[in-house]
Amino acid sequence: MASGFQETFDKDSNRPIEWHHVEGDASELKQLLSAHHFSLASFEPLRTTAPRAEFDDVMRFYMVRLLHLAWQPGREQAQVVPLYVWADKQTVVSWSPEPLEVVHSVREKLGENRDWVVSSARLVYYLFDDLLGLLFPFLDALNDRMAQLEQNVLRSRRDNAMQERIFRLKREVLNVRRILASMRDTVSQLVRYWSTAAEGDSFYYMELYDHMIRLFDTADTYRELINSVLDLHMSTVNNRLNEIVKTLTLVTTVLLPASVMAALYGMNFDRLPLSHHEWGFFIILGIIVVISSVLYWIFRRRQWL
Repeated sequence: MASGFQETFDKDSNRPIEWHHVEGDASELKQLLSAHHFSLASFEPLRTTAPRAEFDDVMRFYMVRLLHLAWQPGREQAQVVPLYVWADKQTVVSWSPEPLEVVHSVREKLGENRDWVVSSARLVYYLFDDLLGLLFPFLDALNDRMAQLEQNVLRSRRDNAMQERIFRLKREVLNVRRILASMRDTVSQLVRYWSTAAEGDSFYYMELYDHMIRLFDTADTYRELINSVLDLHMSTVNNRLNEIVKTLTLVTTVLLPASVMAALYGMNFDRLPLSHHEWGFFIILGIIVVISSVLYWIFRRRQWL
């Protein structure tokens, strides 16, 4: 079931700018593309499942695919929803497989400020500007998740579970970075396309490109940060293992005199010191306790335990 809307912005009395948006089923979109003389060859990218942005200049119009990113509730995985836009000088057709709140907020904003839409390029700019603007809080949420994960690394005792979380978030960071890289290249192509347009809207698209550069640099920083979190986790695991090994070694050393005495007096000989003494067992036990206590005191004094 498809849904959407149609808006008309009267730039002047003779050449209004139309915006058609479709959500869900793409069958209505195909009819719109055909009715407004957009080549159906540009419909082909809809069949791809790769979450990647794209720009295509097709003679008298262009097609852009950007991506909306949002965190899935309760999961460390980003939900990717593509937004497709076809535009010529007078018509803008957009489509998304799922409803996007940003599209309706832009419609409401432009409905209250119709004089802003002086060209189809300007309309597309406002749509993309709000879409890219949502990526900043998306990356802020990613930063919060990484900060929380970094704190948990120092407290968690479940090494396997923590390592799995780190690798899962690392894969997501790399995926987000790859998506932003494709969007940066797409916006760069869009800037070059509109730099030769008569409307002179390239200034606005340069602002979009500046946003993409900042977003990509932030994602690049997060990639280095997640690697640091992984290194911190591995260092914590190694330190914890070293502490366990050291403690077991010292405990073994403390109990070594008892083991030696028990081994000696477990030999089948008749003549062993104090073997026939009335208090021999307690004397040997006392020697073991004294030696072990002295070793324990030495280790505590040197702060090995």
